[in-house]
Amino acid sequence: MNLLIFTVLRTYSTMIGTSIRCKQLLLLSLLFLGVPTQNLTNNSDTTTGFLPCDALISVGLGDRILTARTQAYEPRIESYFSSNARYHPWCLFQPQNTKEVSLAISTLAKTGHGAGDWHIAIRSGGHGFPGASNIARGITIDLGNMNSSSYNSESKIASLGPGARWRNVYRDLLDKHNVTVTGGRDGGVGVGGFLLGGGISYYTGTNGFGSDTVVNYEVVLANGTVVQANTSSNADLFKALKGGGSNFGIITRFDAEATPAANLAYGQHIVSSNHSDAIIENIVDFTGKVADFPTDHLITLYIHQPGTSDTIILSIRVNTQGNMNTTAFDGLQTIPAISSSWNTTSLADASDASQIDSGSASASAALTFLSTPSILKRAAEVNKALNSQLTFLLGADSFSTTMVLQPMPTIYSDISQAKGGSMLPPFTSNAVMWTGGVNVPGGNDTALAIAETEFLAAMAHLREFARKSGALVDFVYMNYAHPGQDALGSYGAESVQWMREIAAEYDPQEFFQKRVPGGFKISRVEAA
Repeated sequence: MNLLIFTVLRTYSTMIGTSIRCKQLLLLSLLFLGVPTQNLTNNSDTTTGFLPCDALISVGLGDRILTARTQAYEPRIESYFSSNARYHPWCLFQPQNTKEVSLAISTLAKTGHGAGDWHIAIRSGGHGFPGASNIARGITIDLGNMNSSSYNSESKIASLGPGARWRNVYRDLLDKHNVTVTGGRDGGVGVGGFLLGGGISYYTGTNGFGSDTVVNYEVVLANGTVVQANTSSNADLFKALKGGGSNFGIITRFDAEATPAANLAYGQHIVSSNHSDAIIENIVDFTGKVADFPTDHLITLYIHQPGTSDTIILSIRVNTQGNMNTTAFDGLQTIPAISSSWNTTSLADASDASQIDSGSASASAALTFLSTPSILKRAAEVNKALNSQLTFLLGADSFSTTMVLQPMPTIYSDISQAKGGSMLPPFTSNAVMWTGGVNVPGGNDTALAIAETEFLAAMAHLREFARKSGALVDFVYMNYAHPGQDALGSYGAESVQWMREIAAEYDPQEFFQKRVPGGFKISRVEAA
């Protein structure tokens, strides 16, 4: 009988996807053999054998559970941005509303009491480093179905689900209400992680970081209690959530300031690496005048693609009011380009154009420097040397790298402080954020290990050079940081102590420190 079952299954595996009839034949064959079939087509399990999954089923949440048996499971795993973040949890829990999140958290908090070796991950968009929003042994709470966006015309507040993607948020708010919000530049990024890490936007020069525009958080605490955090209620938690990450609860709704929508002036200016020095001089010049051009935004990427010997430099320039005649980018325009564009477009379309391809295995890290040409030129030299080393070790066709330079002028911090402040440290001098990244084809673990090792060694060299030259700013941006970096610790002793106290008040059992290990945890920051 077992051989017959195996033969049927093997035959089906060669036919899967060819026709619905094939599937029907398999089901009839398995029914004849007495084999259970319900999990091939739906998720009506009463038990999975996995403790946390079964706990949620036992409280009536079985319809929200996906296991490896269900057809929708693998596509959700494959939707993680980096292939090395595509862990396979015991099950995915996909809540539809705050009530279901509350029931799930209160249930999981008392399930197993931490016995065994299983934990919980929380996913918004899935762009974080491996392990930040997924887990191999345990359950992943996937907020992807909590993706609605709405607008209150009286309060001028937009309410955003944590699992929404920015491209959809922009399009929904534009089409239905003709407003927009301060959100991500890459349209594929999720709302939740972006806002909890701070959130750099095209609008940061006028509105501050994305987190500065949030006026209320709906939060599910570790005991399942749902609270509102704003300036009037739970004000201490409200401030801690602005850059504090996943240390305090699950955010099931962000209420954020909305502004009238306007087409952007948007362009890409691409030059060869021969013009790197001129590009860097332009970045420093632009950083120094953002206060005079708050509606203009610049981000520069050094991109090394597989199979190429040169690095191209892409500068994305934006005016958020659609001003095609802004003079903020005059210096950039003087640098000879391979190609250059400058058009008007909607924020939704711009976020699509800026979306980074997913699917490769990757590693990234972030540093912050004073806005001086010498350290940025050294960064370009280190990046060039890294590309040469990886070409030697892996071959030119087996990797890609990206180095991103983006202004962090003091006006960003000034706006944040004027709105009540956040956990992010204030900038007392104009700075430039450096973000590096390395990618290899998915599935090549050895190549990724080599690439990540070389990349981190290059970053350490650059950081030490910046420290010795007095150009290092002690701030590591959480949303771009490597898991080996101390993002929360870089906020400073006062912010660290604040977050510790708030975590102890709202999560005294340390559920989000011990049972939800992904991301940067305040309990792991060394005491100042």
